[in-house]
Amino acid sequence: MLGRIGTSRDIQASVLGPIVRKAIKITDKFSKHSADYLVRSEATERPNYAYCMLVAARLAKSLGMDRISAIEIGVAGGNGLAFMVEFAERIKADTGVTIECIGFDTGEGMPPPESEKDLPYWFQASQYRMDVDALKKRLPEARLVLGNVKETIPAFFEDFNAAPIGAIFNDTDYFSSTRDSLSMFDHAVSHPERFLPRIPMYFDDILGSTIEMYGPFNGQLAAITEYNERSENVKVHLNQNLLSLNHVKYRYQIYYAHLFAHPRYNEYIGNDEQLVLEDKLKLR
Repeated sequence: MLGRIGTSRDIQASVLGPIVRKAIKITDKFSKHSADYLVRSEATERPNYAYCMLVAARLAKSLGMDRISAIEIGVAGGNGLAFMVEFAERIKADTGVTIECIGFDTGEGMPPPESEKDLPYWFQASQYRMDVDALKKRLPEARLVLGNVKETIPAFFEDFNAAPIGAIFNDTDYFSSTRDSLSMFDHAVSHPERFLPRIPMYFDDILGSTIEMYGPFNGQLAAITEYNERSENVKVHLNQNLLSLNHVKYRYQIYYAHLFAHPRYNEYIGNDEQLVLEDKLKLR
């Protein structure tokens, strides 16, 4: 019974939603639920991360791949990366796809803001410091890439042989840091094997509060716009499939990167899903 209720959109969007999600989290401690069920019921500590990771794993599986990477840019204390490592095991059990978890961070907190687009009225240098030694000890399975992304991203593609990037969680706060982090896609043409052809992304600093006042001319939204204006082969856009789901709180923060020049971009993956749609269209 809890299974059907937990994944019902009507229940999720009602006042019963939080109660059901709490019940699922409690039962999960005794009987581990599948990754698919936890994502559909929104019953994880970070449903936004869980959603992107599962979508990426399913795409990888449809392409015959059994290993991908999930990247968090802006690790700070490390709670997001810890969730990624834990949930990756659930996804592997469901899909057979292994997810390598990688975190990019300065290790020393935020750098100084470059301009007014970095929202210096809200952010400043050295915020969100990481305890590097403690995090490495806590998460030996994860890989940390330390330094400013402007320098570490080029080195990452030259020096690291990571699995294809399948999901990206961007918590870089600044316009400038988000701009620099999106340069990762500049390597998609020379290193297409290091990416999935389509990548779910989560941007943390898009909604905010009345103090933050995020908008299209500052912070992450401005960086995304600027990137799309200069990029020909890769475009980053707000998702459309989640927007009608009012109970999904992060629906305005999930984006998709389309790598149009990727050699596997046009590879057909409709399969069973298209068969279901075709059956519904048959004359009765």
